[in-house]
Amino acid sequence: MRLNSWLLALVLCVFTLQAQALSTHKAGDLVEVSLDQLHPTQAAIGFDQIYYKLGRFADQRGKLFDEYCETNGQGESAKVPDTADLLRPDSFQCQSPVGTHPKAMKTVVVGPAGELYLTDGHHTFSTLWDQPGAGKALRMWVKVTDDFSDSADSAAFWQRMQSARKVWLKDGNGQVINPSQLPQHLGLENMQNDPFRSLVYFTRGAAYGKPDGVDITPEFLEFYWGDWLRSQLNLGPYDLGDRRGYRKALEAAAKLMVGLSADAKVGDSGFSAKQLGGFSSLNKKALHKAVSSKLSYVLAYKKTHH
Repeated sequence: MRLNSWLLALVLCVFTLQAQALSTHKAGDLVEVSLDQLHPTQAAIGFDQIYYKLGRFADQRGKLFDEYCETNGQGESAKVPDTADLLRPDSFQCQSPVGTHPKAMKTVVVGPAGELYLTDGHHTFSTLWDQPGAGKALRMWVKVTDDFSDSADSAAFWQRMQSARKVWLKDGNGQVINPSQLPQHLGLENMQNDPFRSLVYFTRGAAYGKPDGVDITPEFLEFYWGDWLRSQLNLGPYDLGDRRGYRKALEAAAKLMVGLSADAKVGDSGFSAKQLGGFSSLNKKALHKAVSSKLSYVLAYKKTHH
């Protein structure tokens, strides 16, 4: 019995040490992880944004490696031979070492037992999760913004996450959910679709951009816009499987967004249109570019994969 008790104590000690080792990451640290180690802090993504990226990468292979390098804070890709493989980083080169451009990197919060919760990068990493030749085992670098690993329990952790605006607790239809309903993994098969989140993505540069005068863009910025659009725009009359219908939906969304005054609050986000990067007038050239190039990839991908 004493031996069994000793063995049990030893096992518990090992697990405790492992948990402590996993919890040593602090704000500012760069951490290498596989995609399946990251826990989502939102339930939905804009599927059409993923389709656009997957379609473009299939057509322009170099853009895939640019995405990989940029996400790791390494600038664009520098040398990508025909034998380059994302799962073998030594088979290609990026412009700079990992973390050279930290503002371009995706972010995580350290939770209990050192688990990593992704707060920015759900679309990028979901794209790579579903990208042929990449997948859930792909290793990437992320940046730690907060260490909440000392939270007393799960409830306390999620309360801290909500207070810090590090989690988006709404589903693909804008309905409120609780943390237990968040998916365990990234990727199209695990996440829900929010069409308004895609609309906001395609209006970037046309109706909004990076907020002026801030070093850190608010996490879930596009969801704040999308949630507000959901209350303003009925997508029923628009056929998002047709270029003309999608263009009209984008135009309607963009016009609503630029129609807000700079100090007007965007829904219940607590942020003003200016704080979320809202433009005062529509950039028609940027909107035309989104329609002419990005939507082509979206619709072509849908046609061949659905």
